[in-house]
Amino acid sequence: MKKVLLGLICFAFSAVSWAQPGKSIDKIIGGIGAEVVLLSDLENAKFELTQGKSQLSAEKECSIFENLMYQKLLLHQAKVDSVEVTDGEVNAQVEKRITYFVEMLGSVEQFETYYGKPISQLKVDFFDMIRDQLLTQKKQEEITKNVKITPSQVLKYYQSLPVDSLPLIGEQVQYSQIVIAPLIPESENQNVIHFLDSIRNDVASGRTSMTIQARRHSEDPGSKFKGGCYDMIKKGSFVPEYESAVFTTDEGNYSPVFKSTYGYHFVKVVEKRGEYYRACHILMSPKIKDEDFNRCKAQIDSVYNELKAKKISFNAAAARFSTDEETKNQAGKIMNMQTGGTRHDVATLSAELNLTLSRLKEGELSEPQLAKQPNGKDAYVIYQLDARLPAHRANMEQDYELFQAKTESIERQSATDVWVGKALKKNYSFMDEQFKNCTYQFNWNKK
Repeated sequence: MKKVLLGLICFAFSAVSWAQPGKSIDKIIGGIGAEVVLLSDLENAKFELTQGKSQLSAEKECSIFENLMYQKLLLHQAKVDSVEVTDGEVNAQVEKRITYFVEMLGSVEQFETYYGKPISQLKVDFFDMIRDQLLTQKKQEEITKNVKITPSQVLKYYQSLPVDSLPLIGEQVQYSQIVIAPLIPESENQNVIHFLDSIRNDVASGRTSMTIQARRHSEDPGSKFKGGCYDMIKKGSFVPEYESAVFTTDEGNYSPVFKSTYGYHFVKVVEKRGEYYRACHILMSPKIKDEDFNRCKAQIDSVYNELKAKKISFNAAAARFSTDEETKNQAGKIMNMQTGGTRHDVATLSAELNLTLSRLKEGELSEPQLAKQPNGKDAYVIYQLDARLPAHRANMEQDYELFQAKTESIERQSATDVWVGKALKKNYSFMDEQFKNCTYQFNWNKK
């Protein structure tokens, strides 16, 4: 049986295991210590793997069940060992994953319709689930944090592979960028603050209502058509600036205008009950005007001309002019977040970027172009093609990082195997009769 524990843990972190609407399955089918595996956990994991389009073999179902038992073992031991995650870490993941599913379903309204609950309630519902997932992840990282490998181990692994089993690597590129995003003038920030403050004063004095003004002006799609309101939110569900305004404002009153990562708000506090609160807000963000983009275009054209005239190096220009904090201090180089290296499979690039890079020779620059950034906003970008690697069979000279990652993965799995074996000797575990005939890597059915 293949070792699946380390590999299949991605079920917990690739996305939230959102329950299928209309189903309520809560039969306990296994557990470790104080943590239990529900039949619904298994069904959700199977659905996530297949999207409900195919049946899984009995062997695959057993593998998924073993992975769920492993996750519960990690969670149980994380709590025993007092591993901690902050509310901020949890909230960031809640927001990230809800954003992903809203985009996948098309809109906040479709998201709420699909799951039959307002987005505010879904944030509360999934807070504890994601906290447990982060605890599990941190415990896994703790188990393998001391795994170190040497070049000799990598070479030994490479030499153990038959030549015909070496993977074929598709065409790859390494590239860098200089990003110049338009800056919002402070005057525009002040305009938004003053406008919001005028709305706040009109609402507070009774000259208008939150419902009307939220519908007209709020940029929060989750609340603008609900009077700007969220009902009985658990503390820790929203960004710190928002909740600071809520808990420093008396019930029935309005907070001053404040800033968060989303823009500017003011809040009306309706009710506070211990860790829960009901509040309404209006959110607005400063807008980038045409003249801001024009200034940005003029600046990047100037940088491009200096680069072409070799008056400045690409590395120096990135450090001096780029507004992208992630790349400006690493010579503009774009990292591959999956591998940790700088190579990118051509097949994974967007069509627009692929077309741009395909026209360049190594060391050449693209002309400045408007491109959408990971935050969804437009910015002007100059790309440089650093290297192009043709398709080839993997080898140590060109693909050392690939074999290094695989060797490290094997060592991490080995460390995990040792830890699980020891942990199972110390913890009570059980499983439903239907899973006792599976072939497992570990002895999960130890009373």
